Amino acid sequence: MPRGPADDLLTAYAANARVTVFVLENLHPEVWRARQEDAGEKTIAALAAHIHNCGLRYLERTTPLGRVPAELNRHLVTQAQAIRALTEKRRAVLEIVGSALESGRRIVGFSGGPARYLLYYMIHDAHHRGQIVQQARRLGHPLTRDAMIGMWRWPVRARE
Repeated sequence: MPRGPADDLLTAYAANARVTVFVLENLHPEVWRARQEDAGEKTIAALAAHIHNCGLRYLERTTPLGRVPAELNRHLVTQAQAIRALTEKRRAVLEIVGSALESGRRIVGFSGGPARYLLYYMIHDAHHRGQIVQQARRLGHPLTRDAMIGMWRWPVRARE
């Protein structure tokens, strides 16, 4: 069966979302709540919660199925909870936005169609993922070489 642009977008989103989880899985636990003077309240835990929480309201408005994960509290979330929640969000986005792409429906409340939603949140998440990688490095626990290379193995991440 030939693949179309919608399939390619969903695969790209799946890989992007999995890369975020991959980064969190490869962080040293000491950096999770560590504060950096010039980062203010932006701990890695807060950034992970923000990545997760953004876009959830649009998904809730778009689907009556009730399959949208709950928001995370940036002050209380653990690394394991963030990993689970982001994995659940990935599934929800693929299902809800995938269905919207297939049926031609829009993402309720979002200024643009489902393709724009996917692109916007891929860019959004990548931006904050870069902040996480930089912050871990500045806190003295950079990602390993294998983890840095693993972030760019998109075909592998998309299948995970």
